[in-house]
Amino acid sequence: MTAPDPAGSRAVLIGVHTAADALGLGRLPAVEHNLSELRRVLTDGTVWALPDEHCLYIPEPAYPHEVLAEVERAAVEATDTLLLYYAGHGLLVGEDRDLHLALSGVRWDDDCLNYGKLRTRLRQAGRKARRTVVILDCCYSGKALNGEMGVDPPCPVPDLEVVVARKAAIEGVCVLTASAATRKALAPVGDKFTAFTGELIHVLCNGVPGADEFLNMTMIYDAVATRLADRPGVPEPQFGTLGHGGGIVLAPNRAYPAAPSAADAPTNANATEAASSAPTGIQPSRQPPDRGLPPVVGTYKGIEIRSERVLLQFLRSQQEGHADD
Repeated sequence: MTAPDPAGSRAVLIGVHTAADALGLGRLPAVEHNLSELRRVLTDGTVWALPDEHCLYIPEPAYPHEVLAEVERAAVEATDTLLLYYAGHGLLVGEDRDLHLALSGVRWDDDCLNYGKLRTRLRQAGRKARRTVVILDCCYSGKALNGEMGVDPPCPVPDLEVVVARKAAIEGVCVLTASAATRKALAPVGDKFTAFTGELIHVLCNGVPGADEFLNMTMIYDAVATRLADRPGVPEPQFGTLGHGGGIVLAPNRAYPAAPSAADAPTNANATEAASSAPTGIQPSRQPPDRGLPPVVGTYKGIEIRSERVLLQFLRSQQEGHADD
């Protein structure tokens, strides 16, 4: 799987650090730092070298429609990789205990952003993106995995050619969360970043010694989880994938032997000067190797189907079998 193309990729960074005071939730000053630092690493060449206009920065959204509109716009525009990040308070609302993301302007918990609606908007609008990554740093964020890895509801009379073509165009989906569905996330008092995002930023900026030249989501999850395991009281992050989601490349490995060492990396003071004299972005010559495997277009009892023709034949046989029942 190749590294993301900045021209065809989009990121949406959402954070609520002043909290929804009417809900009795405390302030999260670390969330503000999470957002600003992630925006920096996504646009300065550390990760994707995204143009500023491709990295949507949404601090302190007040109402759900503000977020949904921006997410829809990014999903429509993305043709390569779509990244959605949220940091703030998570709540479990209603009898079904659905995950809701706290916003700054709401007064009631059921007025918060329903993650199910956000997921639906991503699925409906993001038909062109080959890869989707969702990162949630909030309490109970593992709840997002309950429905994220499901498939779209079947149509009564599906157009199988369209279904197969759409599945073949999507390489994978990955969801990375700060905690399990029943656990709170952690923002240690006095720390610059929340526990989860702080370690995520560390891995993106410093790399993983001994890993490949490019970091995929599985490598990133393993590295972040390992670092968090050494911190007492910090919840274990959760990870879910669909298709080749675990293989989605998110960043070059800055600890790779051929990569510049941390001592050679420009400091914040001279980053602007270095950027003006050096090429930005991920260089084409450093693309990760092609493993020669087509994307997974479907699975049946754990068996991966990589051929559109085989999947189409299987679906037709299933359709005919149901018709005979």
